[in-house]
Amino acid sequence: MTEHDPRTHMTFWQELWWVLKNFIQGQFLIAVCIGLTAFLAFWLMGINHAFWLGLFVGLMSFIPYLGPALGFIPPLVFAWTTHHHWGYLIGMVGVWILIQILEGLVFQPKILGDKLRIHPLLVIVSFFFWGLILGIFGVLLAVPLTAVVQILWRRWRTQKH
Repeated sequence: MTEHDPRTHMTFWQELWWVLKNFIQGQFLIAVCIGLTAFLAFWLMGINHAFWLGLFVGLMSFIPYLGPALGFIPPLVFAWTTHHHWGYLIGMVGVWILIQILEGLVFQPKILGDKLRIHPLLVIVSFFFWGLILGIFGVLLAVPLTAVVQILWRRWRTQKH
């Protein structure tokens, strides 16, 4: 930790609260990025109500695993009712895949990594590690758990020296 790090003079519990607060802020920013990406894709495809659909997709991204899939049902319906062409449904599946890739490889590692001061590669590895140990709960809690382990490790090292 550097002198400019806000965690320098925090107690363990204050630092834990800082991690939780920044994790929630990061999740909100990720939802905004997902919603904006979806909105832009829907708008470029000429889908009716692109803004509201993008907002819905962003909000649904807060629900782990099921949310992203359920979030794309209304856009699929609007794509069909707007254009009545299979190409738009296939385009929607492509948009969904693109957003899932962006979330997993760009938004989560970069945003959560920056908010929690964890290297983006460690964010990606933490999903695999905690998923192996704790299953689905490990994947859901991977980043906060990694941040807590990082706090404990840093405090143990500073007490040791």
